[in-house]
Amino acid sequence: MRQRQLFLFFVIVALLAAALPASAQSWAGKGRLQGEIRDEQGKPIEGAKITLRKTTERVDPNADGPKSFTTTKNGKWSILGLAGGTWGILIEKQGYLPSEGQVPVNEFAVAQPINITLKVIPKEVQQKAAEASGNAKAKAAIEQANALLGQSKYAEARAQYEQALSVLEVDDPVLKSSIQRTIARTWFEEGKTDQAIDTLKRSLEIKPDDVETLQLISTLLVSAGREKEAEAYMAKLPAGTKVDPNSLLNLGIKLYNEKDLTGALDKFDRVVKDNPELATAYYYRGLTYLGLNKSAEAKADFQKLLELDPNNPNAEEVREYIKAL
Repeated sequence: MRQRQLFLFFVIVALLAAALPASAQSWAGKGRLQGEIRDEQGKPIEGAKITLRKTTERVDPNADGPKSFTTTKNGKWSILGLAGGTWGILIEKQGYLPSEGQVPVNEFAVAQPINITLKVIPKEVQQKAAEASGNAKAKAAIEQANALLGQSKYAEARAQYEQALSVLEVDDPVLKSSIQRTIARTWFEEGKTDQAIDTLKRSLEIKPDDVETLQLISTLLVSAGREKEAEAYMAKLPAGTKVDPNSLLNLGIKLYNEKDLTGALDKFDRVVKDNPELATAYYYRGLTYLGLNKSAEAKADFQKLLELDPNNPNAEEVREYIKAL
């Protein structure tokens, strides 16, 4: 008989244990909360997320408590099964400022409706948030692109740089122009000069007076045999700005071969002025002076070449010129 009573006791205890809520129940009870959420114009807000935690502190969504839920199309909500005491309530809805506060729960009284008004986030705040989000994404894309560029993965790097431009919110012509220049580099490294040039043109649409871009597009245009276009961009450079000497030499040589000695001399003069230690520049300018019948100037340039580079590939030719002059 006693054994049977003990058995029944354990069965009852087991059944009671099984009937208890699985969550343990520091927050579970018989209390109820209900309410309604509207906007500042009095319209009900559907889909507002409500998180309840039994706390007198700020609501921690990761803490133990009932699962979050949302308002109906009428902006209403209700929940049952809360322990008595103070509860923290957090209400969130995209486009609105979050609302957080404390509400009392009484397990033995009828719950009175809680009416809450959500305020729309000001447009300037939304704009700043969007900019911050976009700029963060752009920064991440640029960092990834730089890493890919260092690995010579030019197509992948270019895709990330273009992604950065698409999400960048800040109106910074210098930064955007710099990104476009780097995209141009990825094309050039792949041997696609025309695409690189087109990219640099887009960069100049953003910042027309960018010196570095003007220098780079001038160089690439000359290397592509598009000298007339190159000269147009060189003319936009501020006075005193250095241009790639090889580009100017190639322009001068082309003009020399076309018998435009005055135009060629202008290019060689500029190379010598910007790069006075470049021996080859004196060779080509000396030849141009000869063509213009300026023997004294030609001899001076040939002598300067030998002074700078006695073993220059053109040294023997120059010595013969000097003897003749």
